Amino acid sequence: MPDPGVVTIARKEFFDHIRSHRFLILLGILLLVVSMGVLSGTADYHAKVKQYDSIQKSVSSSPGGESSLPAYLEYMFVKPSVLLVFYKMSLLFVMIGGILGIAMGFDLVTREKESKSLKILLAHPVYRDEVINGKALGGIAAIALALIIVLVLAFGILLIAGIVPEGSEFLFISLFALATFLYISTCFAISLLMSTICEESGKALIYSLVLFIILTSLVPTVVSTPLAMKTIIGPQPEMPQVLADQILASVPGSGSDASGSAAQADAPATDPNQDLWDRYNEQTREYGDRQMRLRDIQYLFSPAKNYEKITTCLTSPDMIRYMLYFTMIESPLQKTDAQGQELSATIAYMPDLSFDESGLLSLIAGNLIALLVLPSVFFGLAYVRFMRMDIR
Repeated sequence: MPDPGVVTIARKEFFDHIRSHRFLILLGILLLVVSMGVLSGTADYHAKVKQYDSIQKSVSSSPGGESSLPAYLEYMFVKPSVLLVFYKMSLLFVMIGGILGIAMGFDLVTREKESKSLKILLAHPVYRDEVINGKALGGIAAIALALIIVLVLAFGILLIAGIVPEGSEFLFISLFALATFLYISTCFAISLLMSTICEESGKALIYSLVLFIILTSLVPTVVSTPLAMKTIIGPQPEMPQVLADQILASVPGSGSDASGSAAQADAPATDPNQDLWDRYNEQTREYGDRQMRLRDIQYLFSPAKNYEKITTCLTSPDMIRYMLYFTMIESPLQKTDAQGQELSATIAYMPDLSFDESGLLSLIAGNLIALLVLPSVFFGLAYVRFMRMDIR
């Protein structure tokens, strides 16, 4: 049975939130922006369906069909999904959802400190843990209500546009909603922690925003810099010059700039440099795997990056394929031909990942766990701080 004191405080906080001008303004902005995102996503969905139909007709009439195209273009032959609309929504939720969560929690405790009502409240037969737990539950319930309203609006627009999700898409949409709720709850927990630490609401808001920016932008940016990558996982493997010359010799466009790319640098079976190719490809795979692990670890400490990866995997896996292909190892190779023109080629490493339903779910399992842990950590810190707070 829930503690009656916690339920009473949670109910009060919930109605205080939904009746406040701040919540109503933020909800209105959120509804407006999400509506624009859904309308934009719906238009993109219809455009991609037309493009998909056009490509299918073109490929079916070609001799080689889909089998004649590079592997990294396979995503072009995946039928567009209504989940694209929710991908557009996720791009908006990263910033607006974070601000909504912070705005709802930064003054929950400081407001009562400043008005001296916290001391009066604790003078009643109520425990401190009931107060902080009730405030947290009330805020979370308000966040859930806002998210439900937004999703109902999104589904309404989709139905008006004549778009109905399929069975498997409902699962991904549910996980999308869960990830969004956990992300906003994490931002709310950050601001609640700052509200217990600071004496003034203004400082709590500033510190919450600073911590949010550090976790959202600063940490991922610093870790992703070439210097940090080189320091943490070592230098990128260098291609032997003989292999570089072999690649550049095969680049088309003699006398003009040219470029090429490949998922891996594979050599012919009769190539005399086969051993060098095998060794270099193995080093490339190992380095790419280390880079992926570092990126995954970095995501675990960044609520926004966690949320971005989860929602992108769920709603737009072709973007994950694109991002991985172009953000892993890239080794630009250049030389000048006899006419003095520069030739160039790029060897890029693409990890072997599955993009079916089970593969996508396994890809985001750790990130979902991290989004469950992060708000719990910040709530736990807020709880400990509030329990030890000196109230005079």
